[in-house]
Amino acid sequence: MARSFARLALAASVAVALAGPAAAFDHARLAGVLSHTEAGKVDYSAIRARQPELEAYLDSVAAASGPQKLGFYLNAYNALVIQALLAQPTLPAKVTDVDGFFDGKKHSVGGRSLTLNELETMVRTTWRDPRIHFALNCGAVSCPPLRAVPFPEDEVALNTVLSDLTTKFLNGSGFSVDESRRELVVTRLMDWYKDDFIAQEGSVENYLRKWVTDARKKAQLESGLAAGYALTFQAYDWRPNNR
Repeated sequence: MARSFARLALAASVAVALAGPAAAFDHARLAGVLSHTEAGKVDYSAIRARQPELEAYLDSVAAASGPQKLGFYLNAYNALVIQALLAQPTLPAKVTDVDGFFDGKKHSVGGRSLTLNELETMVRTTWRDPRIHFALNCGAVSCPPLRAVPFPEDEVALNTVLSDLTTKFLNGSGFSVDESRRELVVTRLMDWYKDDFIAQEGSVENYLRKWVTDARKKAQLESGLAAGYALTFQAYDWRPNNR
């Protein structure tokens, strides 16, 4: 009897080994939707015409079971934002005009019912990587640009993508220096989620030092810090990021 159980256990382990790791989640439908994004701007009218494709993708997100990777949740969040905006008869003047946009409406993600803010919090507290703030897109003009292809689930590839998004945003519209006002002007995200950036690098200023890589801006940053420039935060433009 013991040998029979041993043979069964061996057969099961061989079957698992042959099956290999679980297949990555299929983001192909989302790729079609995101193809209507250019330079961070979204052609919502074009996506509206293929909304069944978006809904089918989100149905698969809802039905997903078991632990998922970070790329899955980043893609799910961005797709849910697009769906929430398309659920309106016309695009709102501001995304915050949509009732319950962040905190009211629940969405099904991997068998869990979450608002957008709850999903974001789950991602933040699980992975504790501030770079996610430059990957999640809330559909507003001041958000870091929406990526035109889905995030990869492969951890090495995703790490490269997250670093690239972070440097591009902080080298671009996410950070500037106002010499006349003696201010370092940073995306409001680094105010709202400052604890995430402080936990990673000790201060928002240190985080900027690490990720601002453009030579001119880096020199301005260091000069401003040495001169005691104040750290201030941009006003947030909540208008939809449509084109």
